[in-house]
Amino acid sequence: MKRLILTLALTVLCLSAAAQGHIEFEGIPVDGPLTEFVAKLCAGGFAEYGSSDTSCILKGKLYGRDCTVIVKATPESCIVYAVNVTFPIRNNWKVCKTDYLELQSELSRLYGRPVKIEKFERPYREGDGLELHHLNMGLCKWISTYNTPYGPVTLRMMPVIVNNGQIMVSWEDSANASVLPAEM
Repeated sequence: MKRLILTLALTVLCLSAAAQGHIEFEGIPVDGPLTEFVAKLCAGGFAEYGSSDTSCILKGKLYGRDCTVIVKATPESCIVYAVNVTFPIRNNWKVCKTDYLELQSELSRLYGRPVKIEKFERPYREGDGLELHHLNMGLCKWISTYNTPYGPVTLRMMPVIVNNGQIMVSWEDSANASVLPAEM
């Protein structure tokens, strides 16, 4: 009987610990005060570029590529809830798509198979030479979402300026993002 109670207590403890986990960015839980999270990123090789009370911009490398990192925190408690990473702007569809597919491969290695939307709205199609124009007009969607136990990781191709594209990856911690509406 004691073993059963002990086993049950340990199971509840393990489930409780798992439920309190946080999504990680570069091995760092997306949690805690903004200043502490940023300090950990800086210790890992990123350089702070600018900040406000609820966000911080850093520059560095992710998966061997130059990038800009935007760390977001809740408005009242200043607890980190999301990390957005953007990569260089591209003015060539093939280069932009290659960036997307290479990052998708890296993220799939880490998080498994994503839910994908990779399409052009009819009658537009890949290969017509106007892919980035279609992206800028909202007629092309390239998004991969990795649903993790602690929140989504989303890879997307984004329109930038005119006929340019950019890849962005977002990590959002579900537990910390859930307090956002109460703090608005």
